[in-house]
Amino acid sequence: MFKNYLTSAFRSLKRHKLFTLLNIFGLATGIACSILIFLWVKDERSYDKFNSRAPQVYRLTINVTGVHAAVTSLPIGEAIKRQVPAIKNFARLVSLHSIVTVDNKKFDEHSIFYADQAFLQIFNYPLSQGDGHTALTRPDAIVITEATALKYFGTENPMGKVVHIDDDIKGNNYTVTGVMRNIPRNSHLQFDALLPLIAYEKSSNYSYNNPSEWGNFEVYTYLQLDANNTTPAAIQAAEKQIGAIQAANDPTHTRADFTLQPLTDIHLHSNLLLDVDGNGNIASVNIFSLVAIFILLIACINFMNLSTALAGQRAKEVGLRKTLGAVRFQLIIQFMCESFLVTFVSMLLGLAIARVLLPLFNDLSGKTIAVNLFDASVLLPLVGIALAVGLISGSYPALFLSSFKPVKVLKGLRIFGGQKTYLRNGLVVFQFAIAIILMVSTLVVNKQLSFIQKRDIGYNKENLLYLQMPQSGDLQSNYQALKAALSRNPAITNYTLIEHLPTYLTTGTTDVKWAGKDTRQQTVFPHIGADGNFLKTFGIHLLAGRGFNDNYGTDASNYVLNETAAKMMGFTAETAIGKNIAMNGHPGQVIGVVKDFNFKPVQQTIEPLVLRYTKQGGFVVIRTSPANMQAIISQLKTTFQDVYPHFPFSYGFVDQDLSHLYIAEQRMGKLFNIFSIVSIIVSCLGLFGLATFATQKRLKEISVRRVLGASAGGIVTMLTKDFVKPVAVALIIAFPVATWAMNKWLESYVYRISISWWMFAVAGSAAVMIAFLTISYQSVKAALANPVDSLRSE
Repeated sequence: MFKNYLTSAFRSLKRHKLFTLLNIFGLATGIACSILIFLWVKDERSYDKFNSRAPQVYRLTINVTGVHAAVTSLPIGEAIKRQVPAIKNFARLVSLHSIVTVDNKKFDEHSIFYADQAFLQIFNYPLSQGDGHTALTRPDAIVITEATALKYFGTENPMGKVVHIDDDIKGNNYTVTGVMRNIPRNSHLQFDALLPLIAYEKSSNYSYNNPSEWGNFEVYTYLQLDANNTTPAAIQAAEKQIGAIQAANDPTHTRADFTLQPLTDIHLHSNLLLDVDGNGNIASVNIFSLVAIFILLIACINFMNLSTALAGQRAKEVGLRKTLGAVRFQLIIQFMCESFLVTFVSMLLGLAIARVLLPLFNDLSGKTIAVNLFDASVLLPLVGIALAVGLISGSYPALFLSSFKPVKVLKGLRIFGGQKTYLRNGLVVFQFAIAIILMVSTLVVNKQLSFIQKRDIGYNKENLLYLQMPQSGDLQSNYQALKAALSRNPAITNYTLIEHLPTYLTTGTTDVKWAGKDTRQQTVFPHIGADGNFLKTFGIHLLAGRGFNDNYGTDASNYVLNETAAKMMGFTAETAIGKNIAMNGHPGQVIGVVKDFNFKPVQQTIEPLVLRYTKQGGFVVIRTSPANMQAIISQLKTTFQDVYPHFPFSYGFVDQDLSHLYIAEQRMGKLFNIFSIVSIIVSCLGLFGLATFATQKRLKEISVRRVLGASAGGIVTMLTKDFVKPVAVALIIAFPVATWAMNKWLESYVYRISISWWMFAVAGSAAVMIAFLTISYQSVKAALANPVDSLRSE
């Protein structure tokens, strides 16, 4: 019996080739998109779940006067372990950007952490060589990944080899005591090497008993809780205990609230200041999950519309089957077999399309996703999708086609005469509403991305090239030689030495004092060390006072504030000049106030900033002429290597770094563009099905009108008018939904665009135009058909 159903289904699909191809293409496209999005969502939700202790591991975060940051003070980890019984173990991380010397080779490393020795016990980062329990106990130890070992030592055994960390405050030699397997790509922590935290404590003169350490937030603190203390009540109690410990030890009396953030929540639920790079966004995951569902539903709706469009051609088949004894249940099974056959073929084709497009999708999304069909977590959902699509797509056509009365069909009566089209029109409305929402969303995302890239951030970011400077050795005398060489280059208009680039500042302290300060109101003050050329090189506007001067020795103890810092201290730009403040125990005077400028992504508001004078820094930033940039870089490389022959030449551009901060938005915009186009294409197939169905239903009416003298243009206008109505209704539904959804998305940006009327006009016009073009084919075909062919049987 089943074989007969399958044979009949195959013959029927073969007989109606066009509709079969449209069905398969539409479903395959929807399934391919859904598979790609499903794999992306699965990857995003898998972060850190490989860690067997993940349910017990939490990261400690801090909230200081509304500023929620991912870092804490260095001593709090030790205090928690001693005083909070629920804490089983702890590990702290301090990031390091360093030049690593191996033999005579130099490597610019951005991904190094100082770590407690317990780090390798808390996290599942297995070692291929060495012992994880002892690898970080020596102060001169270093643990590297297999990829790093290959880069440094080739095929040689790296164990016992010595590497030199040039920028390790004092510059030290470290011996390789362990080799880790490469860090999984779905770990929120990505690093190439680990150094013992005791080395950092020693080089920075850290003391647990020094009260000032409690006000400096620069450490990522991870806690392993006892398995019996992971309930919400136990976690809340631990958070209160940690807050009490901070309050009892911090001499600045900073009001700080602590949160224990689950390890598996960090990647998607961590929009925090000073966080590690590469985190995702749960909002994007939810949005694309809905997009996948909607595209799949659009494809299913196409199947329904195209199948019911065939009803006129299959009515006599149904009538004959019923006359010969077929019952409705058997016909339903027959049509469901056709549905599942189309779905099965579409699933295979969709999977093939997804496999072909996966490399391109990985490039667009920044992933390295691979498809393993034998993985149950992939195979079972695919089977579930196929069954669901087959059931959803085939149920309505099966019920509809099997309901025909054989008497009406075989007598040639109109089977569509009283048939309501509300459901079919409603399905097309739903299709186009989703497509229009995606189109509006695409316009908003692209406009917001353009806005944040072109927005005035308070300084001139163009033509700013920076070079990384060595942190050890006789920096001062070498820098003077570099300055002299830079001054002789006519392509260089200015340059400055700074400690940190103002593209994403990660420094901060609460230890800032001024007269009249309310000790109950504490905040984190980011700070930048810079020389006298900083304001001029960056083109930052001075509101009052002056900037630093390299010839004034007293500026070593002076400060420059941004206008937000001045307002927080209760001053205007003018009244702040001459006021005494102290930062980290170093008193000085305010000599200038600058206009606010962005030193963090525009998702975050501008915070109070303190500029302090320094003659040493990690970067020299150079303003160059825009012409012949490659020649300028070549000249700079020669100049730099003459001054620092044993230090690698490493450069970058400030505007490119700023653009990199919005890479997630750029990827989201590209994906929205693609899925918007796909949804429109697939929706057009549904509209094509509706046009075909409606044209069949009115074929004799059209023929009569033609015989009575109606023009082809008049017929096309009549048909098109009815078809455009569902699109118009879709516009009415889609615009409010898109407005609400995009306003919610824009709330994550402090500086954002307003949704404009032209976005809806463009999306609406595009939808109507595309719908008109889709409809025109069937309308023109029906209007130009010979009326004799339709009226011959009357």
